[in-house]
Amino acid sequence: MVNSYNRDFKWVEEHNGILKRGLSGKADVFFHYLDFKRLSKEQAERNVEAVKIILAEQKPEVVVLTDDYALKSLGQFLVDRDIPVVFLGINGNARGYVDNVRKITGVLERPLVKRSILYLKEIIGPEMDKCLVLMDDSLSSRVFVEENMRGKLSFDVSGVHTDIKLIKSFEDWKDAVKAVPSEGYPCIVLGLYHIFRDEHGRHIPSDEVLAWTSKFSSVPVFGLWSFSVGKGKAVGGYVLSGVDQGREALKIVKTILAGEKTENIPPVIGRNGRLLFSAPEMKRWKIKLPDTITSKGYLVRVIR
Repeated sequence: MVNSYNRDFKWVEEHNGILKRGLSGKADVFFHYLDFKRLSKEQAERNVEAVKIILAEQKPEVVVLTDDYALKSLGQFLVDRDIPVVFLGINGNARGYVDNVRKITGVLERPLVKRSILYLKEIIGPEMDKCLVLMDDSLSSRVFVEENMRGKLSFDVSGVHTDIKLIKSFEDWKDAVKAVPSEGYPCIVLGLYHIFRDEHGRHIPSDEVLAWTSKFSSVPVFGLWSFSVGKGKAVGGYVLSGVDQGREALKIVKTILAGEKTENIPPVIGRNGRLLFSAPEMKRWKIKLPDTITSKGYLVRVIR
């Protein structure tokens, strides 16, 4: 299993755990980490080359590639060697990464921004006529905008004008958060925030970015992924989970290990999101879930 990110990233921990437990006693599972968000481009590319050597020697029965960077870096390499590929967490179009997409399969990640905004409008109320989505200016974020939003950085959803800002540095991120009151946004929705570096080139931990945003934002902060929700983090939102992506990928891996050819297994879109909220953050912002959400049978989880 080759991860685009580092082993301590919550998203990685979630899907790694599912695959490791699900394949226990059925297959030997090895993990590799390209760590491309924290390392320089050159260092990440060296990791890619090192993993290529290992995979060529081991010739595994199947390789799981997580997120776009891993598929972009290793997908064609594996296809050329007839090694089955299962991807997960992919925002982009697999055709952009591999020549023969019938040789790969997996789980597509589709964060539902528009659906999230509809839920947030129910929670915040009629005063929510605008929304700001903040994302780092990374490969994953750019692919997300291109594939999921058709390249649009501004759009309207049920009367809510929404702007997406792709941010290059933590200082610019701070400025964007501080400008929210003057720009009239009643809330912020967090996308990805994992590539920032300080003036010395040191990677700024994503938890530090998240904690700062939660602490200094003048409006409630919501998220698109489960790892961003919790005390001192985002209030909540309609989120995706690495656990769900891992479960879908595990089904496909087991099918391949049982003898099915990759080209006979179509890719799937990961399960729809779930409503996840932090009780401390709801209390802090005096947010109460309306009856329109709690009484309709939606899957809602509140964490302490």
